[in-house]
Amino acid sequence: MAWTMFVENVFLFLWSLTIVGFFIKQYSYRMVPYIVAENPNIEALDAIRLSRRMMKGHKWECFVADCSFLGWYLLNLITFGLSGIFYSNGYNAAFFAEYYVYVRSMAKTTGIAGSEMLNDEYLYFKADPQTLHTTYADVAQSVAQLEQNLVPAPKPHGFTGFLSEWLGIRILHASAVNRYEEYRKNLHQMQIGENILNGSIYPGRLAPAPMPFKFRESRTISADRSYSLVNLIMMFFIFCFVGWVWEVSLAFISEDMFVNRGTLHGPWLPIYGTGGVIILVLLKKLREKPALEFVAAMVLCGCLEYFSSWYLEMTHDGQRWWDYTGYFLNINGRICAEGLLTFGLGGLAIVYLLAPALDNLLSRIDARKLGIVAAVLLVLYCADQVYSAQHPNVGAGITDYKGSDTSLEAPTPYEIRKRSDGLS
Repeated sequence: MAWTMFVENVFLFLWSLTIVGFFIKQYSYRMVPYIVAENPNIEALDAIRLSRRMMKGHKWECFVADCSFLGWYLLNLITFGLSGIFYSNGYNAAFFAEYYVYVRSMAKTTGIAGSEMLNDEYLYFKADPQTLHTTYADVAQSVAQLEQNLVPAPKPHGFTGFLSEWLGIRILHASAVNRYEEYRKNLHQMQIGENILNGSIYPGRLAPAPMPFKFRESRTISADRSYSLVNLIMMFFIFCFVGWVWEVSLAFISEDMFVNRGTLHGPWLPIYGTGGVIILVLLKKLREKPALEFVAAMVLCGCLEYFSSWYLEMTHDGQRWWDYTGYFLNINGRICAEGLLTFGLGGLAIVYLLAPALDNLLSRIDARKLGIVAAVLLVLYCADQVYSAQHPNVGAGITDYKGSDTSLEAPTPYEIRKRSDGLS
C-alpha cells in the first residue's frame, strides 16, 4: 500500500512539471487511495491504470464537487483548522468515500478493464449468516458460553454505588460493584460478538487481505469501570513520573542539560498526576460521550494549570515556573490553545487506553503489597511537599531558564516557552 501511494505521488510530481498535467492528473489518479483501501494487494501500476479508467468522463464532475467545498475550506482557514477538525474534514472524507462507491458501481456495471480487482464485496453487502458463523466460529462459541454463564447483577446502591456511578471510585472489597461491573463487561462482550455474527460490523476475516482478529472475553480495555483507591493512588504517581520524564526530556533538548522540573525535588510532577486522576473521577459520567469528554478534559485541565500557575506565583513572590507568553490564544501566559488541545487528547488517551490498561496490570499485584507501596510513596511525597514549601526547587533551567526574566541570555522566539508544570 505504501509503495503504491509512493508511485502515485512520483507520477503526480512529474505531471506537475507540465501545465495541463498538474490539473488533469490530480483527478485521473483520484481513486487510487480508495482502490488500495479496498484491495491492498493490488499492484501500483494496476491501481493507477484502473483509477484513470474509472475517472474517464468524471473529472469535471469531481472538480465541481471539489468546488462545492470551497466555503468549508475558507472557514477551515479562518478558524485555524478547528472547523475542519470538528466537522468539515469528516464531511469531506465521507462525501468522497460515497463518490468512490458511485464511480465504482458504474465501473462494475460497464465492466471496464480491471474492475474485477475491486473485489471487497463485503464493504457493500452483508455476508450471509452461515458464512459469518463459519468464519467466526470461535466468536459464536464464546458468545454462547457467555450467555450460558451470565449471572445478572443488580446495580449497587448506597454510598458505594454513588462513588462507583458518579466518581468511578471503588472502595476495597466492594463486591456488589465488582459483580455489577463484571456483568456489564460480559454484556458488552456479548453485544460485540452478536454484532459480528449478524453482520453489523465489517467482517475483517473475509477481506481480500484478511485482518487478524481475536475475540477477548471478560477483562478488556474497557473504560466503563470504577478504580480502587489504591490503584488510583498508584496511577497518580505513574502519571506524575511520566510527566516528569517528559518535562526532563524537553529540558534536555531545549536547555542542553539535565533539569529536575517542578517545585518539588523528587522525580514527580503532581500536575500531571492530579490532572489524570481528576479526569478519571470528575468526568466519569461523560465516558460514553468521547466528544464531551475531550472538551471537558480541556476545560478541567486548563483550569487546573491556570490555578496552579497563579497559586505558585502568589505563594513564591511572583516567581513563575512556566510562561506561555507569545503562544497562540494564551491567557496571561498561564495557559494556551496548544496546551489545551494537548490536555484534551491526553485526557482521551488516559480514559480510554492508559488507565484501563494500568488498572488491569495493577489488579494482578497482591493488594496488600500494592497498598504498602502506595503508602510509602505517599509518605515520601508528603515529606517532599513539606520540605519544598520552604525550599522550592529553583535554579538554572527551572526558574532561570532561557527566555525568562531572570535569564542573562536574550530569548529567541523558540525559547519563550517553559513547561515545568510543578504543582505544590
